[in-house]
Amino acid sequence: MLYQFPGEALIETWNATVHGYVCTALQRTETGYRLYWGVYVFPVSWLTRPYLIAIEPFRRFILYPAMLRRIRRAWLAAYGATAP
Repeated sequence: MLYQFPGEALIETWNATVHGYVCTALQRTETGYRLYWGVYVFPVSWLTRPYLIAIEPFRRFILYPAMLRRIRRAWLAAYGATAP
């Protein structure tokens, strides 16, 4: 965790294939909240590009949707569908 403010956070990860950051920001809207989420990746070695290509389908169609569904369920359990 690089920093965390109310409604905003930046997390860093670094391993043998990637150096990445995950940025999240939660902003209140007229109808509830909107989550902004960004993933930034920097190459560490020649393995970075093949690694990212290999995990792309898994990441885009399995991991991220499942993670976002889990966040949504936790949000609804904690605050309900009509949170102030």
